[in-house]
Amino acid sequence: MQHPSPERFSPLVLARIVGVVSLIGIVTGAFDIGYVRSTLIVSGNAAATVHNIAMHEDLFRLGFAAHVVLLLCNVPDEIISFILFRRVNGIVAAIAMGCGLIGTAIEGLDMLNAYVPLKLAAEGGAMAAFSPAQLQALSYLSLQLQDTGLLISFAFYGLDEILSGFLIFRSGFLPRLLGALLALSGLCYFLDGFLSFIAPSLQNRLLPYLLFPCLPGEGSIALWLTIVGLNVAKWRAWATDPRTATWIP
Repeated sequence: MQHPSPERFSPLVLARIVGVVSLIGIVTGAFDIGYVRSTLIVSGNAAATVHNIAMHEDLFRLGFAAHVVLLLCNVPDEIISFILFRRVNGIVAAIAMGCGLIGTAIEGLDMLNAYVPLKLAAEGGAMAAFSPAQLQALSYLSLQLQDTGLLISFAFYGLDEILSGFLIFRSGFLPRLLGALLALSGLCYFLDGFLSFIAPSLQNRLLPYLLFPCLPGEGSIALWLTIVGLNVAKWRAWATDPRTATWIP
């Protein structure tokens, strides 16, 4: 028996909104982290890194803006996902949303470190007490600290995706394979974040292979939600009150 939904929204539309904002987040994040940073930052060479940023200021600013778009997309993604999955398990859905929003907040504050190199370049006169080499080192250090902040956020994002994968797997209104892939992606993020602090040498040996499952996990669920959405009948089969959630096959 299908229960009428008291919600004043279309779950199919919400699912597709999550899919679209997730795809936007994947593209903008890959552009900044995967392209801009890898193009401009020279590992272990502060002078070359600062020179690249100064010579390609527009690209650096575009990457920064893209990263902000990613963070903005995370907010509706987390809140709408909670609305969709609270029927399956309200407590797990709330913890997942909390982890996702905390990870976003950490990453947002961490973007201040990314802006330091441009700030130093724009206010070079105010930094006359420092030598060019010191300014270069400070700029490079700020970018390294951004990496550290990103790894801290990975621990929260990882738990978010592990729990979201569990909810998808149990829900019945999305393919279980998507839940398994997303949970694996979350585990990789979580391990990458924690290993960077407790076993950095092991993390270095595992990279970049450790993060390979992340794109299939995130990309598959984003594409599925955008194109297919979810099974509305099975979604409505769950009790409206998350405290008494039961799925009727």
